[in-house]
Amino acid sequence: MNDNTRDYRLDILRVVAISMIVLMHSPIPGSAPGFVLTGLSYLTASGLVLFFVISGTLLLDNRLSSRDFLKRRFSKILYPTLFWTLFYLGVKIVAGSQSTVNTLRALLSIPFSAQGHGVLWFMYTLAGLYLLVPVLSRWLHRASKREVEFYLLLWGVTLIYPYLKLWLLVNESNTGLLYYFAGYVGYFVLGYYLKHYYKYSFWHVISAIAVAVVVPIVLFSTRLEFDFYSVLWYLSLPVAMMAFAIYVSVMRLPNKSLALVEKVSKLSFGIYFIHIFLMRDIIWNLDVLNQLPGVVQIPVIALTSFLISLFLSWVISKLPFSKYIIGV
Repeated sequence: MNDNTRDYRLDILRVVAISMIVLMHSPIPGSAPGFVLTGLSYLTASGLVLFFVISGTLLLDNRLSSRDFLKRRFSKILYPTLFWTLFYLGVKIVAGSQSTVNTLRALLSIPFSAQGHGVLWFMYTLAGLYLLVPVLSRWLHRASKREVEFYLLLWGVTLIYPYLKLWLLVNESNTGLLYYFAGYVGYFVLGYYLKHYYKYSFWHVISAIAVAVVVPIVLFSTRLEFDFYSVLWYLSLPVAMMAFAIYVSVMRLPNKSLALVEKVSKLSFGIYFIHIFLMRDIIWNLDVLNQLPGVVQIPVIALTSFLISLFLSWVISKLPFSKYIIGV
């Protein structure tokens, strides 16, 4: 996207999203009261899904052939994902936490499941969605607004599955009625819809925030037994509503270039790849941080991890082969 057509508000969204992700990963286990850690996880969960929405906004206007698209865009995330997969596998070998047999099994398991580090699941999922873009974009170019809304409605039903399951029998397997409408592809389509059809409404934002606030309050006040990583996680209605509210609110801002924001945005993948190693293997082990109260410790770790990851990404971006490491 050249400077004349670049939507700088998407850069703001990327910076917001990566900041939320780093903050989510920052707490040292047991460093703060459970309600603080739970609340932080919930309030930052929409950061990751924002990346899916942004990708849908940008990619689903694709009119390239499948071959050209995969060559130009898919490779941008493929090589860095493979690099960091091997990097994190190497870290495990050096640390002695993984045997040679398990390492070989992990290598042979690529690309069937994310390997190296759990945080890389996002990149493998994103890569799978990239493979689907040539198919989705052709449908969306021919689909009417109502057809796209119908898809999003059915996807929205799958977002309330976690709550229906508290009382009803819900088949989420590949034999389920809405199995083919579920998952992160919905966020991709949502990004396309918001770009092409959505007309901003203040009351839509207020309603979305209300859902994001009321649902967890009701769940915790009624003391129902539920799985947090189902009812208040990435593929749940409240998190989708938070992502929607953030996205449409930022997209109301003037489309003006902010040099620093644009630079951080371009390095966001690098920050994502680097921050978890830096944070978990180095910063968490600093005695000075472990002496701080949890509520102070968390933002300090987040800010330190973010800034150092940003600096390292910037340094890597100056290398001639940086596109194979951080995609830029």
